[in-house]
This record gives sequence, structure tokens and C-alpha cells, in this order.
Amino acid sequence: MAACAGGGNVCPQTPNAVAPSTSTPTATPTPTSNAPPASTPTLSLLLRPLAGDHAPFVHVELDFTAIPSPLGAVTIRRAPAARVQQATAKDAQGDLTVTAKPSGDGVELAFDREPHGSLHLAYDVLSGDPDDPLGLWVQDDRFRGAGEMLVALPSSVEDTPMPFLLRIDGGPLRLPVAASSLGVGAVKKTTLAPRALRYVSFLAGSVGAMVIDDPAMGHDEGAWLGYTRSAMNDSLRSHAEMSWTYLFLSQTRPIGSFTTTPRSGSVLVQVGPSEPWSAALKLSVAQQLARFWIGGETRVGSSPNNEGDAWWFSEGVARWFATKVLAHAGLIGPDDVRDAIAGELSVLATSPFAKSDNTNLGHLAMKSDVARATMMARGALYAAVESTTLRARTKGQVGLETILATFVERSEDDKQRGFTPAQWLDALAKYDPSAGSRFNAFIMQGAPIELPPGALGPCFRAGTGEYVAYDPGFDVEATQTSSDARVVGVREGGPAAKAGLQNGSVVESMTMRDGDVDVPVKLVVGFAGAHMSIAYAPKGARGRGQTWTRVRGIADERCGDTL
Repeated sequence: MAACAGGGNVCPQTPNAVAPSTSTPTATPTPTSNAPPASTPTLSLLLRPLAGDHAPFVHVELDFTAIPSPLGAVTIRRAPAARVQQATAKDAQGDLTVTAKPSGDGVELAFDREPHGSLHLAYDVLSGDPDDPLGLWVQDDRFRGAGEMLVALPSSVEDTPMPFLLRIDGGPLRLPVAASSLGVGAVKKTTLAPRALRYVSFLAGSVGAMVIDDPAMGHDEGAWLGYTRSAMNDSLRSHAEMSWTYLFLSQTRPIGSFTTTPRSGSVLVQVGPSEPWSAALKLSVAQQLARFWIGGETRVGSSPNNEGDAWWFSEGVARWFATKVLAHAGLIGPDDVRDAIAGELSVLATSPFAKSDNTNLGHLAMKSDVARATMMARGALYAAVESTTLRARTKGQVGLETILATFVERSEDDKQRGFTPAQWLDALAKYDPSAGSRFNAFIMQGAPIELPPGALGPCFRAGTGEYVAYDPGFDVEATQTSSDARVVGVREGGPAAKAGLQNGSVVESMTMRDGDVDVPVKLVVGFAGAHMSIAYAPKGARGRGQTWTRVRGIADERCGDTL
């Protein structure tokens, strides 16, 4: 890995290539001056996830050298005996017969005779529950497993520190990146007591990875499955070659007051040091990533001198798609999806521009943040309604992401990035004859939008209620970034002005939760030599619109696929 200049830098980690191995025992390396003495046990572990003819599984191979005698019981802590199959073994004297039998919550691998000298052990473990963090899960694009479910260990060597080699071979399933509790990479060498392997997790697939080298703080590595970029790429059937960068800038900001800004091949995220990795932040970051395809690789043509009239697509449909992908990947839950939809419904219920036609709203959106938010909410809700309609008409076979994928494929294969609204409607009309009238009403004319009753699945019930717009009454972003910490943009007649806040006041402290009308804005400011504490509710315009209420007694896992 190339070194990072300076301290505290985040560098991408390129996994080591792993040559496919066979089921034959791993050869013991020829001892060198640096090798452990012949009497020191060594251990190597190979994990190879496979699709299987009937069920996915992981092929496991363990090689021990210099094993003691007696070896003791060889057990896998949590794997049921029925899920451990095709067990074989060999020692220095030849083949061993292996029998898998239940032992407590796991399985014991018993041999027909006592192994001597060395031991090569191979077996398969069938995939199980995807939600069990201590289990095993294999599917076509990812693998996650726990040592408790995978690794067979002899009791006699569990606590003996020894040289250890790990190999995760994702080649058969084309899983590009691997990681484990031992760090990022498909091959890892270390020294450990084998018992530690019972508490190691293993990953392979479209894994996000990072390595942080800081001379002052040390070395850290991170990896994650459910990689948003890969999920979007797969959903859109894209084969675009891209490199995406996440740039995080820590600032003095209240919790919830973050910004995500799209940049070339990247997104700039400005957050406070205590900002949680919340559903709202995940969605905002994912939305900027979605715009690489929706509005980037594939875009709707805008009118001359009115770039904003296409933002229903590049911002609104991208927002819907980001929500859909995060929910499908399990990165946000059903309540998070409902909250995102409620936020968009709230914008349309309280915006003074909600009834503007698309042409006028586009012009306004290039100057007004409220108008831009209105355009985004309109596009996102339109996409949710259209996708729900498509799924209902095709019995779940086609959703809006299917239509988006056809345009992405066209843009990548034919290099035709731009298309007209008429082309968009022609693609939808193949499955939804009412697509044209819906688009004209919701997008072009600004008609009120309500989602169909089952759009959010069985966990939520539609109703009607009042929304209150979040309105701090001054320009929070400009105030936070002003060089002299002075208040900027106090709006006449707004909640901040009514509470006594004035432009030019020096902010000494500020507490708020962006987007939450129930959390008061609290400031201590200095003005004309005096100090003053100000507190007020950041409540703005009110309006009625569709609401969604959680149905009691239905667990998240029964909510189904929404949007």
C-alpha cells in the first residue's frame, strides 16, 4: 500500500490477490532462519464461499503442524451437525475417517484414530440466517461468517500462541474484497492463540474498506458490507468504471446540522464532531452518490436558461432511489423510510411554492433553497408513487429502478446520456398506461401528491395531519461559516426576529437540532457590548398533508419491501 503523506490520512486498501487453492493439504514452508522451530505448532485457515447446487456454503480448510498427542476434542462452537458436511482429514500417516456429531450447541469432528504429526482438515458449512451476527451467510455477491460457526479447533492447542495464516478466497463468487477482525485484506499473517478465531468475523464481497495511519494515534482499519455504491451499481446494472471519494470535514456544528455537497467523483460532507451516523446523514450522502447515475450518467434535458426544471429527476428521483437502495440493503429501517417520506410530504404541505408549475419552480429553485427543496420533494414523491404503481401492475416484477436501469444501460452502451421527458414516459407507458397523466399532474402542474395506501407496506397506515415547517429564522449555514461568528440572514417577521435575534450579533454559543421543530434553538449572543440568551421554537409555515402512522404489533422484518 502506498504511504499516506502526513498524519491522520485515510488511504484506500487494495486487497492482496489470492490464487485459487485446491482441497489438497497446504504444504508446510521450508524452515528458514526466521521460521519457528519445528516443534512450534502453526495454523493456516482457508475460507472459500461457494454457491452450491442446492444451497450456498463455505468450504473450510485447516492445516495444523506439530500437533500434540492426544489432540483432544475438535469442535466447532455453534455449527449444527446437519450443516457441517463433506468432512475429510489427513495426517502425517495418511487419510482419516471423520464423523460429525452434535456437541452442546455445536459439532465435534471425531476421527477413527488419533492424528499424528500434522493435521489437514476440510469440510463445508451451509449458509444460514442472514440476520445472525454470529452465524454464516453466503449469497451471490457477499459472504459474512463468524468463527464460532466456521472454525474447528482441537482443545489441546486452543490456548497455544502460534504463527497463523488466513486466506479468504472469494474468487468462485467473484467477491472482490475481503476483510476480517484481523484487518482488511484477503490474506493476513499474525501470531495468535487459536481460541481467538472463535471470536473473529470474516467478510467478502463488495466491501467498503479504509486504512487510517496516524503517527500520533496508531493504525486502524475498517471494512463494511452493504456498500452503498455497489448496491446502486447492481440495481442499475451499471458497468461504469468509477472511483468515488468521501470527503469528511469536521466543523463546530449542532447535531443534525450537516451538509453534503456533490463534487466531481466525490461528496463533501461537513459535520460536527459529535454528529451520529444517522439515517438522515446516510440518506443525504447516498443521495449525492445516486446523482452519479441519476442526473450524471443519465439525465433529463432541461429547458434553455432553466437548469432547475430538470431537478425533479436529478435531485428528486435520486433521493427516492437512494432511499430505496439503503432500505433494501438494510442500512436504514422501515421507520427511517417513513421519516424520509414524511419529510418530503412536509415540504410540499408547507412550501409556498408547492403549487408552482415545473417551469416556474425550476426558475425559483435556482435562487431559493425552499423552492429547490420543493422540487426535490416533488420528484421523490412522484418516483415513489410511480414505482408503487409499476409494481402493482406487474405483480412486483418491475419497479422504477427497472426503468432507470434501461436508461443507464443506454447511456453507457450508446453514449446517449440525455433523454427527453417524452422518452421517459414512453418507457413507463409499456407497463403503466396512466404514467403520462400522472407525470403531467405531479411534475408539470404541481398537483398535490399522495402515496397509494400500501406504498410503505403493512407496517404503516396512511392518514391526514398537520405539518409544521422547520424554520430557524436566520441563515444558519452562513452564520456558522462567517469569519467573525456573526449572525447572518435574520428574516423579518420570522421566529428568530420575533425572539430578538439581530443581524451582526456575535454568536458565543448555539444549540439546535436541524429539522426538529420540537427542539428549541438556544443562542447566547453579544450585541453592542451586552450579552443575551435567546431561546425559541423553530416553527414556520403550517399545512395539512398525508401522514403515515406505524401499525402496532408488526415487527420490522414483516414490513416487506417498500417504495
